[in-house]
Amino acid sequence: MRKLSLVFAALLLISLIAGSTGCDIYGDSGDDTVVQSINSDQNIGISVTGVGEVDVNPDIALVNIGVQVQMKTLAEAQQQAAESMAAVTDVLKNNSIADKDIQTAAYSIQPVWAWVDSNYVFIGYKVTNIVNVKIREMDAIGDIIDESVVAGGEYVIINSIAFTIDKPETYYESIRSTAMDDAKAKATQLAKSAGVKVGKPISINESAYYSINKSGAQAVDIEGRVPTSISAGELTISITVQVVYTIG
Repeated sequence: MRKLSLVFAALLLISLIAGSTGCDIYGDSGDDTVVQSINSDQNIGISVTGVGEVDVNPDIALVNIGVQVQMKTLAEAQQQAAESMAAVTDVLKNNSIADKDIQTAAYSIQPVWAWVDSNYVFIGYKVTNIVNVKIREMDAIGDIIDESVVAGGEYVIINSIAFTIDKPETYYESIRSTAMDDAKAKATQLAKSAGVKVGKPISINESAYYSINKSGAQAVDIEGRVPTSISAGELTISITVQVVYTIG
């Protein structure tokens, strides 16, 4: 019985001492030290941005083309829009543009009102039919546009034309290597200036994009006819990498 009392008293004393000194017998303060160390280690290193890029000729033209018709009656507007759009579509298909490369972008029917003598007066309906077209024969862009305008007549509208690359990822491997080499060179220069050595990369982030770079050649007269001049120019495909190296 006396031994049990002594054990109990000893345990109580330990508890009181721990409480009065603020010590944690489970080691929480030690864990805080480890967390702080890890966080500070993550901020130690050489952070640089590497760039790799290449200029390429676009191989696809993206043309937003269609018809817009305004008539007194809806039936007339729909019929004329259908006929004009069919003529434009025939031109596209006759130029070997596949069905998969012709996609409806917008179709709308709207009543048209005009402000006449201080009143809104109904004057008819407007029908719009627009498609996005991928033209893969770059030398034929101007001719396709001209033929479409002739076929669709006064109702044809062309909203925009842009250029892109069918498979930009085919260029990524070599550009990525260039970007990493650029990052390593920058890190090495910084380390040399600071009197330290470059360690291993501990973080790498990549971003890729391409943009219009230079103007291309203009179209020339062909058999006395001046076609629509379309310049595809060049696209710059670029990859940037943000790399963090340890300090050796």
